[in-house]
Amino acid sequence: MLEKTYRATRYADALAQAKRDLGETAMILAARELPGDAGMPSVEITAVASRHVSGHGSALVDILVRADVPEPLARSLARLVSVRLGRAPMDLAEARAPLAAALATELSFVGPRDDAARVVAVVGPTGVGKTTTVAKIAAHTALVARQRVAIVCMDHYRIGAVEQVERYAELIGCPLLLAEDGPSLRRALSRVASADLVLVDTEGRAPGDGGPVQDLAHALHEEAGERVDVHLCLAAATREAELAREVRRLAPLRPSRLCVTKLDEAVTPGGVLVAQQRSGLPLGWVGTGQRVPEDVLTASPAWLAGVLCDERSAA
Repeated sequence: MLEKTYRATRYADALAQAKRDLGETAMILAARELPGDAGMPSVEITAVASRHVSGHGSALVDILVRADVPEPLARSLARLVSVRLGRAPMDLAEARAPLAAALATELSFVGPRDDAARVVAVVGPTGVGKTTTVAKIAAHTALVARQRVAIVCMDHYRIGAVEQVERYAELIGCPLLLAEDGPSLRRALSRVASADLVLVDTEGRAPGDGGPVQDLAHALHEEAGERVDVHLCLAAATREAELAREVRRLAPLRPSRLCVTKLDEAVTPGGVLVAQQRSGLPLGWVGTGQRVPEDVLTASPAWLAGVLCDERSAA
């Protein structure tokens, strides 16, 4: 596939150059802004003539792989897009809707409250942003959905963990309870029996700490006194080998959903797909920044297709 690069002061001008050179059906592979002074080229696009796009949308495969989507999945998605269109897409804008349909086929998504238990425990490796995620979901539930929410903190290992979640609970205006083990968790849950949603913030430990994982699993699934859904938090920028290790290590917690955090810290969005494939869990909440509650959303095929088809992320 022969790629060519064009620079101009405006995107429209660079696109016009590409179409004059490669034809009206030129496919844009990437676009990015350039640093520079006034009057200097400020936009760069990479394009390819449609006649060089063969098979099942090889240009789209290239874009997805650049976004760190695993190549086998990228090829499968591109094939589904081409089948839906009857040909390879001409540009990212045309690829977006059929890519959403392809993602709905290849991946699993779930709404935050679809068949959900009243109690949700957020688990994951240390530093993944569990407490911030709990705060975002709690604030969204209380302030946007207008439901009664409570938080139970089981993180006594990390210094300052209780103080951090206390500040969030105070800002949200929801009760905060502490629990150290299964019996104290059961007592805490009984004290907030009127809450529509109870979020349990758990501690993260180093990969070698297997004992606490088993203890937490017993507390959540054997001693809590009611059904507890477990949401596994994984950061979007985590390398694939580390994702696989954490999925294996935390399997005893029996997670039912995946929450991808720190998308804003990832260079490319492909980690979302890698995490979903590695865990095999339906994708629910996604953390996109540090703001509470704004920077959390419910993942959907349409949203993910939009992220993957963002020309800046494909650059």
